[in-house]
Amino acid sequence: MLFLINNDMKKIVGVTVRCLQMLVWVVLLAQLQTACSKQTSGSEVDSHNLKIGQHIDVTLNANTSTGYRWSWINKAAVTTVDSVAAISVSSNNVPGSTSQEIWRFKAVKTGSDSIKFRYAQPWVGGAVGETRTLFIKVN
Repeated sequence: MLFLINNDMKKIVGVTVRCLQMLVWVVLLAQLQTACSKQTSGSEVDSHNLKIGQHIDVTLNANTSTGYRWSWINKAAVTTVDSVAAISVSSNNVPGSTSQEIWRFKAVKTGSDSIKFRYAQPWVGGAVGETRTLFIKVN
């Protein structure tokens, strides 16, 4: 079976493709706006009790394609735990998709501390998103 495509059909196909492209862009921009609004949602607080030598994993949601990164902003003041590792994990390799930063801490000294994280763009003048505070008590 042979299909002949005339100029009018080519125009209709071209317009349809452009409309679909625009729809994809609108959806992507809406997702980006949602991700950005979540980055500035404020702060979250969590609390944990540990024993010396015990590890805790802190999972922080991220989207590295936006330039935002989590940083431990009060490291010098914390004495009860030490950071063992920090990794970034993504469920897929699609640009703009969400990922998670997993920070592992080890309890090294008895006492109480708060670990403070900031989600921000790390360059001078970069935007600051949310913060997260983790209260730790080591027995």
